[in-house]
Amino acid sequence: EMLASGFGIIGFSWICSPACTELEVVVMDWLAKFLHLPQHFLHEVEGPGGGVIQGSASEAVLVAVLAAREQAVRRVQHSHPELTESEIRGKLIAYSSDQSNSCIEKAGVLAAMPIKLLPAGDDFVLRGDTLKQAIERDVAAGLIPVICVATLGTTGTCAYDDIESLASICEEKSVWLHVDAAYAGGAFALEECSELRRGLERVDSLNFNLHKFMLVNFDCAAMWLRDANKVIDSFNVDRIYLKHKHEGQTQIPDFRHWQIPLGRRFRALKVWITFRNLGAEGLRAHIRKHISLAGQFEDLVKADERFELIAPRALGLVCFRAKGDNEIT
Repeated sequence: EMLASGFGIIGFSWICSPACTELEVVVMDWLAKFLHLPQHFLHEVEGPGGGVIQGSASEAVLVAVLAAREQAVRRVQHSHPELTESEIRGKLIAYSSDQSNSCIEKAGVLAAMPIKLLPAGDDFVLRGDTLKQAIERDVAAGLIPVICVATLGTTGTCAYDDIESLASICEEKSVWLHVDAAYAGGAFALEECSELRRGLERVDSLNFNLHKFMLVNFDCAAMWLRDANKVIDSFNVDRIYLKHKHEGQTQIPDFRHWQIPLGRRFRALKVWITFRNLGAEGLRAHIRKHISLAGQFEDLVKADERFELIAPRALGLVCFRAKGDNEIT
């Protein structure tokens, strides 16, 4: 963090600091491989996908919500030219779980698009059937579904939404599917947690906070896009002072188009130093240690008759309470 700040880079385009952009391209591919993400999220693979470092999960979710909104508006304008843009925008609707993080609801407020918080099951999981029913009700009422924000590792209990069933509905209904894996995403790196990665090849975007499970200090949130052009097309504003002769070259993204602010910090340096110092196996060992400590604590809670678990242990999170009235807690 001290090095990144000391360099004083404002890396909104490649020409501001080639190292800032190119190192970010490198470490985002390192990270995608470390987490066993689908190939189409890699910069090195030919195609429109890739990764970018945002400040926080809140920013990543907002970028996804805004991009999905603009793509939906353009799609409906093309298929229903009789509708004005304001009429279309007034009909947009989005979805998430009632277990999702507050930043998702906030993204809806900032995007001026209501986000319905759908009821999760008794196991705190949101599934495709619930989403399908909500979409069909809203379409019948004349609304236009835009995006579903699913969660892998909810804030309250670290529950995992059913990405496979949600993806099937989103694909059928032309709805953007974003996955917020701000905490649990680190476990993608572990083969014993490979079940968490089911369905990720079908999502449009996802985010993971390195400042939660990866020994990188705040702020450093990784975001991957299946088709970055959908974000670039939604946010692209060019002025003469932003242009340079290397624009548009393959593998040289101008990350200002992938985010909310114009300027950006040299966050990639923090990721590079962490990987170079600890290595992939060192990081996996760190994550496993967290999970192991939570297992030990879970055993202690189970062995003490004064306490009870209120949700299954998930990764490093143990949810427990004192038995009896809430006043005891």
